[in-house]
Amino acid sequence: MKDRYLVGSLAAGFVSLTLGVLGNALDLTQFGVVAGLSGFTAAVFGAAIGARTHRDSHAATLVADERDRYRRELDSLTAIFGGTATPDQSLALAPSMDMETAMDSASGLLDQQFFSVLVQQRVAAARRHLQPIAIVIFDIDGLDRNDAAACDRALGALGNTMIKTLRESDAACRVGATMAAAILEDTAEAGAVWAAERIRGTLHHESGVDSITVSAGIACYPTHALGATELIDRAGAALETARALGRDRLEIATSD
Repeated sequence: MKDRYLVGSLAAGFVSLTLGVLGNALDLTQFGVVAGLSGFTAAVFGAAIGARTHRDSHAATLVADERDRYRRELDSLTAIFGGTATPDQSLALAPSMDMETAMDSASGLLDQQFFSVLVQQRVAAARRHLQPIAIVIFDIDGLDRNDAAACDRALGALGNTMIKTLRESDAACRVGATMAAAILEDTAEAGAVWAAERIRGTLHHESGVDSITVSAGIACYPTHALGATELIDRAGAALETARALGRDRLEIATSD
């Protein structure tokens, strides 16, 4: 579209210049009138180009700001794992969990402080029993992070859907302002995709929350990573790819 405006502006400007020169040379006022109209047309095309450029620049700025915000949230999530010294220490914390006080009040899911402990546990158990596990990170699309009430309501809908959809052997935690993660036991890639799509589909059709869409990233042990930290990094990278491609998407981590 911008190219057509540019061509139109250049053509109208050229016609205006040519007619203006001919009008002066031949002393024909008609050429001057037409030259003026052509010049006006060129100005209209030029204004359209300027408006379109401004809109594109503004949209690009919004996308860059959203990407930076999202990258900071993923970095914060990764930092949760950075605070875990060793798998043995993480596993030692598990028996002391008070599940009644560990729940996030808005989402109904486990608080993010327990996420690293659970992932370490599940990866260690999967390694012992030679079973796969999957991590799915969800991020609710299009929310203003400064509107805490709206974020909590949306997380409540997502959390309720995850609780109803996941198995008792699975675990789910709130891991950010608009993010939640599921740890799926004895689940390979196909099963993780099925679970994630079921959660996303339920949010699409459930009464009262039909405006909520989520993007998701999936990573599986041992297909995509062999350690807890790397597993969450891969799931986060897959989610980042999904968000970069648009809303309401699901992406799977890539293998080395």
